[in-house]
Amino acid sequence: MTMVATVSPPSKPDFAVGTPIPANLPHAVSVSLPKWQDNVDYEEGRLTETMETGYPRFFIHRMIQKLSLHLSKKFATPSEKCILLPSAAVASRCRDFIKSQFAKQSPAVTSPPPVRIVHFSIVDPNSRASPSYGSNSPPCSSSSSSVSETLCIYVVLFPAEIFPIAKSYWQHTGDGISSRMAERCLKLLEESGRLEAGSRGDASPDQSAESPIEAFSDSKKTFAKSRYHSRYAAVGSGVNSANLSPTSSGFLPPKPVAVSSSALSEGLSNLSDDQPSSRKPIADAKPEGTRPLLSDDSLSADHSTYVEERYGRNLPIASAAQAKLALRRRIAGTLLSDRPGCAKNPGASNDSAAGETVRAGTGATEDDVYLYPTGMSAIFHAHQVAMIERGIRNPAASPGRLGALGKSVCFGFPYTDTLKILQKWGPGCHFYGNGKDTDLDELEALLEREEAQRKEKEGDDAPPPVLALFCEFPSNPLLRSPDLPRIRRLADKYGFIVVVDETIGNFVNVEVLPYADILVSSLTKVFSGDANVMGGSLVLNPKGPQADTLRKALEAHYEDTYWNEDAVFLERNSRDFVKRVERIDSNTQALTSMLWKEKLGQGEYPGLIKHVFYPKYEVSKANYEKCRRKEPLYPGSHVGHDSEPDAEQQGGGYGGLFSLTFTSLTASEAFYDALACAKGPSLGTNYTLASPYTILAHYTELDWAEEFGVERGLVRVSVGLEDKEELLKMFESSLKAAKEAVSKLSSS
Repeated sequence: MTMVATVSPPSKPDFAVGTPIPANLPHAVSVSLPKWQDNVDYEEGRLTETMETGYPRFFIHRMIQKLSLHLSKKFATPSEKCILLPSAAVASRCRDFIKSQFAKQSPAVTSPPPVRIVHFSIVDPNSRASPSYGSNSPPCSSSSSSVSETLCIYVVLFPAEIFPIAKSYWQHTGDGISSRMAERCLKLLEESGRLEAGSRGDASPDQSAESPIEAFSDSKKTFAKSRYHSRYAAVGSGVNSANLSPTSSGFLPPKPVAVSSSALSEGLSNLSDDQPSSRKPIADAKPEGTRPLLSDDSLSADHSTYVEERYGRNLPIASAAQAKLALRRRIAGTLLSDRPGCAKNPGASNDSAAGETVRAGTGATEDDVYLYPTGMSAIFHAHQVAMIERGIRNPAASPGRLGALGKSVCFGFPYTDTLKILQKWGPGCHFYGNGKDTDLDELEALLEREEAQRKEKEGDDAPPPVLALFCEFPSNPLLRSPDLPRIRRLADKYGFIVVVDETIGNFVNVEVLPYADILVSSLTKVFSGDANVMGGSLVLNPKGPQADTLRKALEAHYEDTYWNEDAVFLERNSRDFVKRVERIDSNTQALTSMLWKEKLGQGEYPGLIKHVFYPKYEVSKANYEKCRRKEPLYPGSHVGHDSEPDAEQQGGGYGGLFSLTFTSLTASEAFYDALACAKGPSLGTNYTLASPYTILAHYTELDWAEEFGVERGLVRVSVGLEDKEELLKMFESSLKAAKEAVSKLSSS
């Protein structure tokens, strides 16, 4: 097993507000919001000019903005804006979404807004690598290593005033283009003379006075309402990059990969509104050959590629198909090189060799794993696939007949965009926001009523009363665990699909696949850890009752839009995934044990902490235990435990995320401000990361969130790899600051 990178104690100074975390990384997915008030200012639009970056689904990356400006000048009218998408199918769905949402928001307007799609392609004649989107690539990408690679972008153009609708599609689906793809396209354009080399971005054609960052955002006057950089931007702060080891992506972050090109060709074609979306079959992703990681002929002349491939231990970009295969096998638990005692030679021909899955009882293989550009993309497409699958099982029920599909169920208080997906696509959803066992009683009663009504109306051929149930295990941010065995029994009885998001629990600690039809996860989080790449996965339960029809639905719907270079970075980052989870779990159990004693009044600061949300201390702990691994994922592993774990703690741990509430908002704010760690939204980073979750995720609906126990003063903490004793000292110091702030307020 790869050794865990050594990380220094938590950094004392906060990063400047709005700066990327880790520092200086061009593709960092996190941003620093070090004070409570910074988060409020961010939500209310007062940091528009300050924010340098943000989470890619919420803050459109600078490089994508720059490319958008260039393409907007080329194709847009003065009254239009655009967003950039990776395939015709994604662009077509975006166009349909814009029109449907506009109709809902402006029912008095009888004509839909004009939405155009332009297909823009760039050929790199010097690149003879595997296609950028793998073997299951969009139509214009090269599928042969003997020809030049073609990069394709679909430019969706629409009236500027409805940009917030288009931006919500980008946010909810997670299907936008990668910042690394934009970077590569810009490099090619610069080398061809079509774009000024080193420019920070051109002025927008209709907003020439604005800075590049603002050019494709809403104006300052409407910022707080449309929230271009806002909503939960799952963005975080982190330790100084100088504190990270050379094996971490935070060490001397390289410049973008430079692709030499002496000539470019551009292929342009307009897609009319009635042009059908293209569908691609499931990627085989089994490379014919591999290239050794450290062989001299695998290194590009470009310095940044040299640094990443030789010192960052990235696979060569030409081996992206192998990286994707390794990722799929790692998620399936079949990658032999991940197992203790196996020889490590990343990039060697046998490095992606597969054996029996260590995910006992699941039968999972790489053929059951599908990669997506983000975790939210995996959730979005799971919902799309569930609707297609219902039509396969019951031709009378299809996405074209929403009433026959049945609503979905959102069980438990979810990450915000999951609920939005279920509400805005398909026939809607039933929301059980508390996610408690009593909610399952109510759901079962609903299912009984719905089935009786449908059978009375349509007979025995009536479709199931519910399309699919979506839940998290455990939930974010309250760490509640639903009763998955009971949900599975209800699904088998009433014929609906179960989709479980295991991002927080992760498959090292829990095994929930036997209870799900589809498993989804954000690979951006702890699976990567380095906060420098996005990714998501969908795993089909091969033993599930609807496995055959779901696979048919995936064959009809799935296309690989995961950018090759992102896959290479994610493969590198995830090699020590299991070891990092072990250490993070151990750190988190130590912290929550101390905080739980404080909550019980047995520590130095009684009366301060109201609740500690963590699976080990939750009322739903019994539900978590039903799925927690009783044996380690790999033999000899001691996930999340000290040197002498008790019998209860053998096997999987309880994860690296917990939340705190305090007896006053003053205590919450003082505690957060005093924390000497990275601060900002996101989770699963290799460094400890805190955020005032409710403020960032639900600022415009604080009262609604509190109805489900998500208090406005909640502080969520994602624990990292730092020294355990240093972490304990840091949190004790923050508790002291909170106590002093409360005492000062009381005495004033």
